Amino acid sequence: MFRLSLTILITISAANAAIYNVTLFGADPSGTRPSTDAINLAISTAAANNGGIVHLSAGSYSTGPIELMDGVVLDIAPGCVVTFLPDPQLYPPITVKLPDGKLRHLAFTPLIRATGKRNVGIKGGGILEGNGPIWWDRLPPPASRPFFFYAFDSHNIVLTGITIRNSPMFNVHICDSTGIAITGITIFNPPDWKGKGANTDGINCNSCRQLHISGATIHTGDDCIALDAGGKRNKRIATTNVLIENCHMTAGHAGVSIGSVTTGGLHNITVRNSLFENTKRGLFIKTNRLRGGLIRDIRYSNINMNNVKGEGIAVAMVYNAKHQDYHDRNIPREPIKDTTPFIYEIEYDGISGTCGNEPVLLVGLPESPVRNIHINNFSVRSLKHKGNYLYNTQNIYINDQKQ
Repeated sequence: MFRLSLTILITISAANAAIYNVTLFGADPSGTRPSTDAINLAISTAAANNGGIVHLSAGSYSTGPIELMDGVVLDIAPGCVVTFLPDPQLYPPITVKLPDGKLRHLAFTPLIRATGKRNVGIKGGGILEGNGPIWWDRLPPPASRPFFFYAFDSHNIVLTGITIRNSPMFNVHICDSTGIAITGITIFNPPDWKGKGANTDGINCNSCRQLHISGATIHTGDDCIALDAGGKRNKRIATTNVLIENCHMTAGHAGVSIGSVTTGGLHNITVRNSLFENTKRGLFIKTNRLRGGLIRDIRYSNINMNNVKGEGIAVAMVYNAKHQDYHDRNIPREPIKDTTPFIYEIEYDGISGTCGNEPVLLVGLPESPVRNIHINNFSVRSLKHKGNYLYNTQNIYINDQKQ
């Protein structure tokens, strides 16, 4: 159907990089006192010397917000636990410019951030602890809370080997950035997408290009991996050239979701060789008449689903976060306009396993049906003995049978 063209150029080199040990800048590996200033001083010193590795050796560090700078990789060693203090005053509001040119006001400074940066990353076998339960009790959904790792307008981002626990909100949130490699990370949050653990997306990327996610293990209270694309009118920015592979999702709203922010369009995306267990849905594409955008050239292959609670494959062009029953057959036709979404040229191959509801649910719009969907080698079985559900669709094939 299409060929994935994915080239990620990561120019962070560890071989000859200078190493800056945070203890030499005053960090306390016992966690008795905050190490915020010491960690950020080590980062700024490395950046001033053309970059380097800021090393946190084994120990327990407490800290406030950390800002990555050009050419700096944060190395969280095995046996290292970095705990972010849950005092809201340490995370004042900040403002960033969105892909559509609008200013976005974040209610809290992210725990770790990189805005307008080049060649940044976090690596190592250590743990980043976000103290989420304290934030969830203080600011339950739908209140805003800080993102854990947030990158915006950045290039060449590497996250590898780390564990992120108990994020107050999104665990990894990357916007309008290019050249992203996320490899072998573990994300753990409570699997409560309706309660305190809500809005804790595992990896959420909005308007990103050249994105590779590999070997991630995600257990969380919202979408495990979510791809969005925002913007308005002439400032729409697509999410494109994405490869997601060899991932294991053990709890979440969906294993991999596309949308519901689709205005900028999403295309040339491959998801393959992954296992979803106990997620609410398997593969979910969601949008509505207010979101718009073109979703096309998506390929899913070799995905196994074990005890997915809802649908195995779901495409909903009438997405409503508060009302997720998509069986209404009284959807009125409306004129095609700027915010009308379009979904076509989607391919599924080798999707297997068990789900609770329909193995396949496809719901389009009268004026914009879901079309040109090919589902091959499909063997997802509904534990509730439900059949597939299709409405407002065109040219749908399941195991070579036109629907």
